Amino acid sequence: MKASFLFLLVAFRRICGTPNPTLQWDPETTKDCIEWYNNSDGEPCEHVRSLFGITPDEFHEWNPSVGLDCQPWEYQSYCIVTMEKINNTITTTSSSSSTATVSTTSVITPGPSPTSWTDIGCYVEDPVLPILEENLSPEGGDTALSIPKCENACYLKAYVFAGVQEGNQCWCGSYVGGEWASNQTYCNTTCTGDSKTFCGGKGLVNVFKAEENEESTGTTATTTGTSITTTATGSAISETQSSGAIRNLALL
Repeated sequence: MKASFLFLLVAFRRICGTPNPTLQWDPETTKDCIEWYNNSDGEPCEHVRSLFGITPDEFHEWNPSVGLDCQPWEYQSYCIVTMEKINNTITTTSSSSSTATVSTTSVITPGPSPTSWTDIGCYVEDPVLPILEENLSPEGGDTALSIPKCENACYLKAYVFAGVQEGNQCWCGSYVGGEWASNQTYCNTTCTGDSKTFCGGKGLVNVFKAEENEESTGTTATTTGTSITTTATGSAISETQSSGAIRNLALL
């Protein structure tokens, strides 16, 4: 099923994908890229497109510097998954029918999936214990960091918390270390990819928590004569952008 695409994406990341480019990349690369292939092992362009199930048209659209014929193919980072691709693929509804003589009814409740993120505040970095566990940003920081981009990257790595720091750093964690800043306006460094929001500060992190989707998915089988029709509706996983850390100091 298409819903399995998200799990395949996580598996692909462990093979050769990263949430941020680690090599030089084309500045014209699509802005909603959330997964990158770092071309440092000499794999052919055609192999990379096939591995990640990308059509030539899609790859060219996401990476304008590469033609439909895979040329030129440089030592740099290339986009292999976009947010638009995720949204178009994960939401799915499928139905099937089969023949049987017994009727059954069952309800399937999916595991938690974040449908929104809550801004839980500005935290002061502890000198010993980091606020969040893993920094996903490349060396020197992400030049196009936004809060939704960081939240999505953390969700794809199965973290509950996401945090942004110094305008260009994305952190993820399963817990939050450190303490709430005494003055929440200290987190006042604008995000490199969104000048209307703040992304923490020096030694300060804006932290966001993934909420749970409490809706359940039902699977019902009913008998009509000797025919059973089963309809399964997949739960849609969607990213709702958090408005967190909006630049409005007057409210504080």
